[in-house]
Amino acid sequence: MEAKTGAAHFGIIVDGAVIVLDNCVRHIQERTKGLGRKLSPSEIKDTIHEATMEIRKSAGFGELIIVVVFLPVFAFVGIEGKMFIPMAATFIFALVSALVLSFTFVPALGTLLLRGNVEDKEPLLMRALEKIYSPVLNFSLKAKRLIIGLAICAVVLGGFLFTRLGGEFLPTLNEGSIAVQMIRPVTVGISHSVALEEKSQNIIKKIPEVSHIFSRIGTAEISMDPMGPNISDSYIMLKPESERPKINGKIRPKEEIVSEIVKELEATTPGQRLLVSQPIQLRFNELMEGTRSDVSLKIFGEKQDVLTEEAEKVVAVIQKIHGAGDVEVEAKGKMTVLEIKPKYKTLKSLGISASEVLETIGIAIGGDQVGIFYEGMKRFPIVVRLGSEKRDDIEEIKKLPVGLTGGSTIPLSEVAEIRFKDNYSSYSREETKRRIAVLINPRGRDTESFIQEAQKAVEEQVKLPAGYYMEWGGNFKNLNEAKNRLAIFAPLALIFVLIMIYAAFRNIFETMLIFLCVPFALVGGVLALMIKGIPFSVSAGVGFIALSGIAVLNGVVLVNNFNNLRDKGKTGVEVIKRGALLRLRPVMMTALTDILGFLPMAIATGIGAEVQRPLATVIIGGIVSSTLLTLIVLPVFYSSLEKWIMKFSQNNT
Repeated sequence: MEAKTGAAHFGIIVDGAVIVLDNCVRHIQERTKGLGRKLSPSEIKDTIHEATMEIRKSAGFGELIIVVVFLPVFAFVGIEGKMFIPMAATFIFALVSALVLSFTFVPALGTLLLRGNVEDKEPLLMRALEKIYSPVLNFSLKAKRLIIGLAICAVVLGGFLFTRLGGEFLPTLNEGSIAVQMIRPVTVGISHSVALEEKSQNIIKKIPEVSHIFSRIGTAEISMDPMGPNISDSYIMLKPESERPKINGKIRPKEEIVSEIVKELEATTPGQRLLVSQPIQLRFNELMEGTRSDVSLKIFGEKQDVLTEEAEKVVAVIQKIHGAGDVEVEAKGKMTVLEIKPKYKTLKSLGISASEVLETIGIAIGGDQVGIFYEGMKRFPIVVRLGSEKRDDIEEIKKLPVGLTGGSTIPLSEVAEIRFKDNYSSYSREETKRRIAVLINPRGRDTESFIQEAQKAVEEQVKLPAGYYMEWGGNFKNLNEAKNRLAIFAPLALIFVLIMIYAAFRNIFETMLIFLCVPFALVGGVLALMIKGIPFSVSAGVGFIALSGIAVLNGVVLVNNFNNLRDKGKTGVEVIKRGALLRLRPVMMTALTDILGFLPMAIATGIGAEVQRPLATVIIGGIVSSTLLTLIVLPVFYSSLEKWIMKFSQNNT
């Protein structure tokens, strides 16, 4: 997270300083050219003061708007809040500090370092950009309807593509290791389970990319994670990429290694079900939803038999959907138990209480301490119970004597029903209701589109009895909760941005023109995600939030310059052309610094890069589209609405 925050600040923090310094240099150049001589130190100071005051509205309000659009991030709760609130807080503190320095330290430093005869020399890159931009701008102002139509189509296309992105809560981090949970029949003994585990480990070790493997079975003596002896967690550590064998000159991706592990285990160790994840991810899912998979479908009801039957129907439906990966019913198998049920009517007629019958059974099978045997300093408990052979024989248990009044006895079979019965090994409850879960780990597909297809299929093909209902949980539930919060707080932040822009310009038409930069930016963000094959996530959502503020900054700078030129007596197309060309350099400089600042996040491959990449991809793509569309489309809109803008400004005056 520190690397992510630092990269974000590196690009955006300098935007205000870039805009202020560019305007100072331009004013010094124009005044030097007008006077035909070098400026004195006092003249440089006055010029920088004038230039800074002129640009304070666009640069100051622009950066404050970026601060405002980050406020919805503070509405996050849970995991997404813990991940992104520190980043947003650090970002806001840094940006506010940079804003203050842009209007204090930067102008002061400029009076010391800028010369009074700054030459009007544009870098080669800027001259090339001006040669390209000038004819494009002229064409755009002549073909206004075409440009406006294309801009509207681009925004509509962006909105359509956004609905096709798919979604996931957070990108899956590559932990560099694999966790395989092996679920065996509940009746399996610990020795048989260990033997199966050893066989499975030997198979996995043959895969060349595997470094070593260790497992745990059942529940430790002191454990916060109880499991039966039929369940094991195997942690597979992979070799470093530099030590892995290459196939056709390439290292196999982790997905192929997982597929081979599953294929080999299913072929050589039948009788156990597999749930593949990663060590941290496995525990994280269990803490979040109480199940060990990325997505879970919980079915609630009263009878466990009905729950299990319906869950198996759901599994059969979901397994047919593309990208299903692992689909398993939560381990709720049956095991045979000895049931001894007192005959209450018989006991009542004999004058015996049920507790006497149960006490007899407890002593015979479980044992009871009747004394202590001392051998020197050692002491040993004396326990009375049936021998092991008789405890395993139901006929001997039926003959157990139960005491009657007067010292006589009666066989246990006369006062109790004794039989073997199949019962479920465990039951799960949530909010006092019995439930069973279908565990799903989607692979090769985004979570949102998979769940949407699965929901539709399950609703059509599985009809639950009355009193039973299902609920989707896991990452999909977390994603929906985060999107619902964004759907409330993001529009509120954008409304506040509109109010801020209007407060700065006092013109409804200029306010709407500047706000057009937001959809222009979102188009590029969506296209960038689509090109790189990244689904929408909370990380990408934070990127869209940041992008909205960054995009508005360019619009504020451009429209403010149009107004300044108009106040100086410029009119008509001259205002548009000159204003756009004068602001080409600061707009391009801020865009390039932002892109370069986020580029390390977009191409990072280290630990945690999966979370950073969507955010950086959105911002880079959005900055590109926002810069291009703002420089081309915004002047066209301004030119088309210039009469209304001037009329509204005069009315306000």
